[in-house]
Amino acid sequence: MLFLAVFCGFLAENQREHLIEHKREKQFAKQLLSDLREDSLFFIRRQDQLRRVFSGQDRFKEKLVQNQATDMEIVKGFLNVYYAFDARLTNTTFTQMKTSGSLRYIRNYELTTQLTKYYDVLSERIHYTATLTRDFLKENMATWYLRHLRAQDIDPSKDSVINPNPVVIDRSPRTDQEILNITDAYKFLNLSINEVVDKQAAQQVELLIEMIKKEYHLK
Repeated sequence: MLFLAVFCGFLAENQREHLIEHKREKQFAKQLLSDLREDSLFFIRRQDQLRRVFSGQDRFKEKLVQNQATDMEIVKGFLNVYYAFDARLTNTTFTQMKTSGSLRYIRNYELTTQLTKYYDVLSERIHYTATLTRDFLKENMATWYLRHLRAQDIDPSKDSVINPNPVVIDRSPRTDQEILNITDAYKFLNLSINEVVDKQAAQQVELLIEMIKKEYHLK
């Protein structure tokens, strides 16, 4: 009888721990789902940002190539693409689970594999490429900005022209070609990153959202 009582107690305790772990697993799944939805919105906004920032680049390039750009058009065209693309991804829950050993609560091996692929590989690429674009902006565009734009002509907080007659300092065919090269390269860099890195990460986010919803019957 004593043995039976001890055995039943063991089973009860084991069942209790199992229920606790299952509850924790579902709670982590909800938090992961919330984080991933935030990232999904980030990628949607990124597409809108790219379209908005570079929508007028072809026309700006055409004006410069044809030597028809006024100082106003150069200043406006430059300011339109003077934009830093940050990587605002949410990895709070995954990082917490990884550092605390709580990833073991996710019993679906394929889900754990896909989560690791997104957070440890694709997200890291997003942050790395964001650094590349920031470095390009700082080393090339910011340098041109300081050399050829006048502070009294623009509102730096809004990247807008406030002087109806702005001046491009020391403007020449060389500076025109330089700004064409810089802005065109910046567009190519960001759009290439978007195609190769951002879109793959965005697809992975949508895959993970569907996997978590299905695995844990979440909406």
